[in-house]
Amino acid sequence: MWNPVTSLLGDEEFRSGEDKEGAELPSAVSSTPHLMQVTFPIDAVFTWVDGTDPAWLERKRAALEQNLGHPMPEAAADDLRFVGHDELRHSLRSLEQYAPWIRHVYLVTDGQRPDWLREDSEWVTVVDHRDIAPAGTVLPTFNSQAIEANLHRIDGLSEHFLYFNDDMFLSSPVQPELFFHANGLASMFLSRAQVAPGEPVEGEPAPDAAGKNARRLVQEVSGRRLSRKLFHAPYALRRSVSYEIEKQWPEIIQRTRDSQFRRLEDVTLAGGLHLNYAYATSRAVTRGIRYRYVGIGEETAAAELRRLIADRDSLKTFCLNDAVQELPSDVVDRQVRAFLAERFPDMGSFEKLPD
Repeated sequence: MWNPVTSLLGDEEFRSGEDKEGAELPSAVSSTPHLMQVTFPIDAVFTWVDGTDPAWLERKRAALEQNLGHPMPEAAADDLRFVGHDELRHSLRSLEQYAPWIRHVYLVTDGQRPDWLREDSEWVTVVDHRDIAPAGTVLPTFNSQAIEANLHRIDGLSEHFLYFNDDMFLSSPVQPELFFHANGLASMFLSRAQVAPGEPVEGEPAPDAAGKNARRLVQEVSGRRLSRKLFHAPYALRRSVSYEIEKQWPEIIQRTRDSQFRRLEDVTLAGGLHLNYAYATSRAVTRGIRYRYVGIGEETAAAELRRLIADRDSLKTFCLNDAVQELPSDVVDRQVRAFLAERFPDMGSFEKLPD
């Protein structure tokens, strides 16, 4: 059977000794990393909010009053954007189960901590918004794009890292080479969906406005125009690229950081802008991924969730998004929680034991 490492070994390439299963090991193969093998550390970063926390809701209410009158994209301050169905816990379960090579996880929050997360977890570190925002940045923020503009500033974060929203999940085992090449290049997973023409328009979805802003900036440095959106799958990012973008457009990045709610001028330093800029400057490449998107508020959600169970081994990642609300909120919550409990039933090492 063909393998990508070697086709023939001479006697001199075998060493004495056995592996844990008793098989003789070839020294040249076992001791030297392959040229195409990722050997650098990769961390994961999650952003999360408990949208039911009374203190957080009061901070949001006060900030919203101060921001009245500022143009915002559609649904920028809707409570629906902050509703949770225990996704984070199960997304972390999927990561631990299917990507055990992840070195460390950083959970970025606004003074919150999941009640199920162990205080002594050696795998997950909680990072407060205040710890990564530059001095003078407007806080608190309720804008995911503002939070994402600071992720590369996490102390101790590896150069190469994966950024997850808590509605992203792994579905089957993945290798680091799916996200990064051994020479450090990042993978970007392009959707067939197009970035709409023209400039940002008041009332359009925030990702559409951010995509248009990314197109303008990337064209500014490359002379070329991007046209496609990205899958809502884990983003393979590099700290050095984010720092470079920050240096290239400091006022634009800081303006995004200071937007307490999403605004038309925002950019995605941990999404479309980052990866398209990386591609334009020869630090990212496109590749395919077996992925599925499910709108959990749509009438077809129950059937689509069942399909995720049936197709678990044929997918690498999936997203449970709540952009559309056709079903009652209690129905959505019940369906999603039941699905997650069935799909990822095993507790993670980072979880407290139940009382």
